[in-house]
Amino acid sequence: MGKIKMIDSVCSDFNRSYLSNVSLVVKNSRVYFDTFLLRTLDKGITMDLGFFISLQKSREYKRIFQYSLDMCSILALKKSSMFKRWFSTLFEAGNFPRYCPVQPSQYYLKDYNYNTLFLPTFLYAGQYKVTFNMTQYQDKRKTRDFVIACAFFVEIK
Repeated sequence: MGKIKMIDSVCSDFNRSYLSNVSLVVKNSRVYFDTFLLRTLDKGITMDLGFFISLQKSREYKRIFQYSLDMCSILALKKSSMFKRWFSTLFEAGNFPRYCPVQPSQYYLKDYNYNTLFLPTFLYAGQYKVTFNMTQYQDKRKTRDFVIACAFFVEIK
């Protein structure tokens, strides 16, 4: 176990007041992502991660875990966690900032080998859908702005 096969991926739903030119390509076990951030992301940027397992002989998925991560807090952590380990592998293949605030600029991930991800033991062999939904909390309005949503359909062998 431990080998990941990407079945499908999509990042087509995004807020055009935050991002432009969003591109995601997965080819030969590598991920290429490119976007332009139009507005600063600061405290209150949240990543909701969902892990869903495929129901046998069905196109449906059952949620097994969901996490809501304060991204600025995760990035600022000195000690390692599963999520910090995941994000550190992204830093090696891209130009994403390691601290908040995240300034408007072009950000990319190039030639990222997703098989370098640490796989926790609770993700056993099978087919999964992993969702990433990013929102930015707005203090003045006490609301969350949607930023981007991505979904990855994978098989772990």
